[in-house]
Amino acid sequence: MEEIEVVSTVCLVFTLCMFSAGIPDCWRMWRTRSTQNVPFLPFLVTCINNLIWLYYGLWRQDSTLIIVNAVGALLQSICMFTYMVTSKQKSRPMSQIVVGVALLTTLYLYLTIAITSHTVLVDRLGLAGAGITILMYTSPMMELVTVIRTKSTRSISRPLTVATFFASSLWFYYGYLLQDPYVQVPNLPGIISSIARFFLFWRYPGEKLA
Repeated sequence: MEEIEVVSTVCLVFTLCMFSAGIPDCWRMWRTRSTQNVPFLPFLVTCINNLIWLYYGLWRQDSTLIIVNAVGALLQSICMFTYMVTSKQKSRPMSQIVVGVALLTTLYLYLTIAITSHTVLVDRLGLAGAGITILMYTSPMMELVTVIRTKSTRSISRPLTVATFFASSLWFYYGYLLQDPYVQVPNLPGIISSIARFFLFWRYPGEKLA
């Protein structure tokens, strides 16, 4: 039990560091009153991911999942609010929010109306959380193609890569300790994508080559 508590605490610290990676963008948007080509969708997807895992943590009575995802959802909500305030084009992010709320509402109604078994409900929540976590970790893989094409890693955040690697590795191990595949498996793509980024940092250490 002591090992699980240590791992869960370290998981919480590194995951909050990973979620905080958007704060500099958030502050820059607020200071300049411009979104500066910062995409809105990652904030929304991460917030939805946090809310699903928060619900999963509540059903599992896992304080680590509850705390980290409650704080994560709050941080992403602040970033989304800042984006909406500073963006000149609000129709696109608003439509994405509507779709996100519709998806969460549909999932909630399905879980509360169609499912009566506690075990099945937790399983379905775990599947939903695992699916969106895998999507989160694999969607930025296209940026690696850009790095290889331009031979420049300026578009990749080194601190975020380090935080993602440790957070994913620790959650993978935490899931192993809990014997919870829904926590363990979806973090594997995060480990793999982080290792790929480390390789690119080594391969293209400087600026774009002529």
